Amino acid sequence: MSVNSYDHWLKEQAYPTFRHGDSFVFLGSCFSDELGTIIRSNGFESLVNPGGTIFHPLALAKLIEWTFDHTISLRMLQHEDIFFSWELAGTIYGMSSEELSSKIEKLRSEMRMFLRKATHLFVTFGSAWAYKLKSDGEIVANCHKQNSTLFYKENSSIEEMVSRWKSVISLLKNQNPSLSIFFTLSPVRHIKDGYIENNRSKARLLLAVEQLQEETGVYYFPAYEFVLDDLRDYRYYKSDGVHPTPEAVNELWVFFQSSFFAEETIDLLWQWQQIRQSEQHKILYPKSQAARRHMEQTMKRKAQFLAAQPLFHIH
Repeated sequence: MSVNSYDHWLKEQAYPTFRHGDSFVFLGSCFSDELGTIIRSNGFESLVNPGGTIFHPLALAKLIEWTFDHTISLRMLQHEDIFFSWELAGTIYGMSSEELSSKIEKLRSEMRMFLRKATHLFVTFGSAWAYKLKSDGEIVANCHKQNSTLFYKENSSIEEMVSRWKSVISLLKNQNPSLSIFFTLSPVRHIKDGYIENNRSKARLLLAVEQLQEETGVYYFPAYEFVLDDLRDYRYYKSDGVHPTPEAVNELWVFFQSSFFAEETIDLLWQWQQIRQSEQHKILYPKSQAARRHMEQTMKRKAQFLAAQPLFHIH
């Protein structure tokens, strides 16, 4: 199989064409980090998982609802001298409740601003397996390495995920009518849940997204199928046999470009890649005249490129 194997699918989806000047938000599993980081490094304005990596659809739904609804609060916990939120990843923490609260409010403001102005939102579901606090019965986005006796585990139903996300999509469209919404499924298998359990979880996610497509008009990008079917060779997986290698991510990036970009944008990205490779070129004698000429020529090429592309966003 190849990228061409998806020609019929892509024509049926009638995806919008992405251009520099568009603004992106990426939320969800670690696959969102991978894709969002690439987009960000190629001249597109983007916000990538500001609340950290979140796998479950309902935890992601609550994060978006909280962004626009000040009556919703995020639950905190303290572990030794560190403060976390049950609704955010462990990368968001404070050394006091006040510090964490300040970070949380900045996060809400940043997400609200981006979601109101973004042209495209990519949401990546990772697992339908939910961990709920026994104390309140609510899903956590991250267990923060707390004792397993604090939680109970369940596989969320398709009906619950679809109902909640239909409401979230309506909320997003109300806040930003021009926002196009894309769902993807993480190709990373959650084998700690078990192979059979992982497959049943992924199946629920796929069916939930299919129903959302039919009922709300959102898009689906088949990254999950591309990695599992086209890149089934284990050379595309890290030593754990689960996470895609940089080579696999690069292949997916090529597929992404062919799915969403016009030829002139792909050519522009190729030019930018040549400049970046020149910047990263390892020079044997960095203090030599040749090294100085190389850097001067590269800086000149970069300046000329950026001057000619005012919509190319450098972070």
